[in-house]
Amino acid sequence: MAYPNSARPSEDLCSIADCSAHSFDDISLLICHELRTPLASIQGALKLLGYQQSGTLSDDGQRLLAIAINNADRLNRLANALENQPTPLLTLLSSAELELLQLENDLHQAVEQQAIYLVYQPIVSIEHNQIIGFEALARWQHSHRASISPEVFIPLAEKAGLIDTLGLFLLDQACQQLHQWQMQFPAVVPLSVSVNLSAVQLRHPQLVEHIDQILKRHHIAPHSLKLEVTESALIENKDVAIRALVELQQLGIQLYIDDFGTGYSSLGRLQDLPFDTLKIDRSFIRNKNWAMSEAIFMLAERLHLDVIVEGVETLDDLMTLKELGYKKMQGYYFSRPLDSLGIARLLVRQMLDGQLSFTPELARAA
Repeated sequence: MAYPNSARPSEDLCSIADCSAHSFDDISLLICHELRTPLASIQGALKLLGYQQSGTLSDDGQRLLAIAINNADRLNRLANALENQPTPLLTLLSSAELELLQLENDLHQAVEQQAIYLVYQPIVSIEHNQIIGFEALARWQHSHRASISPEVFIPLAEKAGLIDTLGLFLLDQACQQLHQWQMQFPAVVPLSVSVNLSAVQLRHPQLVEHIDQILKRHHIAPHSLKLEVTESALIENKDVAIRALVELQQLGIQLYIDDFGTGYSSLGRLQDLPFDTLKIDRSFIRNKNWAMSEAIFMLAERLHLDVIVEGVETLDDLMTLKELGYKKMQGYYFSRPLDSLGIARLLVRQMLDGQLSFTPELARAA
């Protein structure tokens, strides 16, 4: 991410690590981080706005402005707390909040250093016994912590104004990798990759343009890219989100509703939404809720929507879902998420055998 020289967050600031070195005993260090970091972003954004002659912000400007707005809220909360609560400063922040601040600081560095990477989980056609695509899944192996779950760092990236940069970087990586597999395995059924799209990304005015540029840069046919959006992403700024989805669909990109059945969309409105495929949430399979799984499949058929079921972990799961009519599946029974080399080994084995052998031993060996 590029910043104006005067606004780079890592420069001339007190980091959380500096504060934690003294176990936050020196309150001035904590004030330094909580006040100067937001102010630096705000000042940088204002200077950038001043440099713009046409009134149109660049991509970096939009990202910096989003960070500044987030930090302004953070600054106001702290100022209000100091004004209304005459207690020691350290009582305003719990240990969990301090840890989250440290993690947010680390995330800025991870995004800038491109330390967040992708693994891929196969999506399988039961009808043809073949891998037909992959879901790209973001991973963050923290330098001195355990692996950080996407359920933690993706919302944090949204809150910190980093999700647009991170999301486009991961999408670019997924398309680059897909192109390599398509060139390496031309005899395999045309492969696709699905990438998760944040609700925040849907609000970016240049999202569609950026995705189109990525497809062209890596010579990816639009129908080879699938974008996954959760139902909850349509709750806020619904009109803006749907407009972006329609434009993406017009490019030829297929759209998936991810984790279907756990969100808030009205079934009556489902046929009006611009989606091509439902991805059934793994909780239905984990809880053996076969009646609801069958009902969702029948609904999808009536609406002429494709269906992929997630969370298939056992042979019993596979056989039951197959009897219900499901033809596309994803889950640990076939393979855990793998790096690009692991996926290449799976594709080589499928190419040599003519089909994929559905055994847990194969998935682990890959």
